[in-house]
Amino acid sequence: MATVRAFSASILSHIKAEHAETCFKPIFVNGHWRSPRFSLRRQAELRKACTLNGVDPASIGMPPPAPPKVMQKKPPKGHKQQRQYAAKQAVIQKNMEDMPEKIRKWKEEKLKAKPVLPF
Repeated sequence: MATVRAFSASILSHIKAEHAETCFKPIFVNGHWRSPRFSLRRQAELRKACTLNGVDPASIGMPPPAPPKVMQKKPPKGHKQQRQYAAKQAVIQKNMEDMPEKIRKWKEEKLKAKPVLPF
């Protein structure tokens, strides 16, 4: 629910006058950025005062409001163990499929390496 705003006399006087575009945007002078005459907070107050008093903000020289920025949707990072779980399970599954062949080879090598003792 909106509340009734009481604007200061200075804000209301700025609504009646027309301002240059440089009053609302920072400018680059002699290698340095110079602040705008109206800060972003004051610009927001001016815009609200204009709409409440029936004045078009563009008529006093205000630039149109900036469009809202799109938020980037990133998945939560999570723990390293959770991130690598699927890849680790795939490696384990592949190794389990190869296990009978590995066991067979191991048994063959074990039998070859085992010396036969004569009695």
